[in-house]
Amino acid sequence: MKTFARYLFILAGALLGVCAICTAQATDDQQGYNGVGVPDVGAFEFGELPATIPSPPIAHPATYIGSNSFTANWSSVSGATGYRLDVSPNNSFSTYVAGYHDLNVGNTTSRSATGLNASTTYYYRVRAYNASGTSGNSNVVSVTTLSPTGPPVVITNPATLIASFSATLNGSVDPHGLTTTVHFQYGTTISYGSTTLSQIKTGNTYQSISANVSGLTANTTYHFRLVATNSAGTRYGVDRTFTTLTATGPPVVTTNPASLIASFSATLNGSADPHGLPTTVYFQYGTTVSYGLTTAPQSKTGNTYQNVTANISGLTASTTYHFRIVATNIYFQYGTTISYGHTSVSQSKTGNLYQNVSANISGLTASTTYHFRIVGTNNSGTTYGSDRTFTTQPY
Repeated sequence: MKTFARYLFILAGALLGVCAICTAQATDDQQGYNGVGVPDVGAFEFGELPATIPSPPIAHPATYIGSNSFTANWSSVSGATGYRLDVSPNNSFSTYVAGYHDLNVGNTTSRSATGLNASTTYYYRVRAYNASGTSGNSNVVSVTTLSPTGPPVVITNPATLIASFSATLNGSVDPHGLTTTVHFQYGTTISYGSTTLSQIKTGNTYQSISANVSGLTANTTYHFRLVATNSAGTRYGVDRTFTTLTATGPPVVTTNPASLIASFSATLNGSADPHGLPTTVYFQYGTTVSYGLTTAPQSKTGNTYQNVTANISGLTASTTYHFRIVATNIYFQYGTTISYGHTSVSQSKTGNLYQNVSANISGLTASTTYHFRIVGTNNSGTTYGSDRTFTTQPY
């Protein structure tokens, strides 16, 4: 089965010497555009200017509220190319928090406000803008920062890198000004039963927490939550679940941002879980979503996520390129209709000769006609065999 995910990068065409490694990264709470390490380089599209001023956005409640910071949130507005944020200590907005008066936050729907006072109520509002002008103000949202110290604040985030026998648990914690011990509880029920190693955190800001867990059972649902304790008390994050993959199956891939972006070259990045079967991995890339170019294939095996990189050259300066990672192996589709609905264990084949491929399947229904076909994939595409049928024997 072929699996892929797509990403986009922009080649820098000038002043490459201003950085050693040119990447674009931003925190979850402050998604400002940092560029690619080269001034005045960005993505753009040609088209007509917006005909009207955008409507006011809707401001949503703050999140990640700490002692000295919070994250303001708002809805996206059709036709808007960016937003401006006000933060004030009063709801009349007669004065403003330094640095947060008509702050241009770019085309994003959240922004972290920092450098605030503890145990203080603040107010924020937002405006949308485009080339035709700026909208009116949104509704006003009030938020009160936490006390200087207190019990930790914890958030359980979705698990990632979920494989057949392992996963990465994620969360965030605000130690709330006190030394805090943090760990995850996990198990097949809400009684959990297993814990990750403890981590020590300090400070007054939200910090990401992650832990890799292994030794799990394939095709099984697990519960987990983040737990944090300091001298002011213990707090539990909400319960979340994830389901591990089957023992074998189609590969799972993630396309990550490109790195080492230069005028004529770049490094493509991704990760792949072969899902227990020999798997071929490569990147497709080009100036459109038709791609047209591929990197050399790489072979991967195992049941965990593995980093995949490929250096490409011969690119055109100041040009936007699309790319995605692709992972493939061979398998049969089968079922009681030509929609199939089931797949056999995947297999990997190489060479230039016809080779026999077979797969044993079970759990079928007696006296029933089944359809099946073989599916083969490589870096040139996917090919489907003709549909065939067989009828199982009666009891």
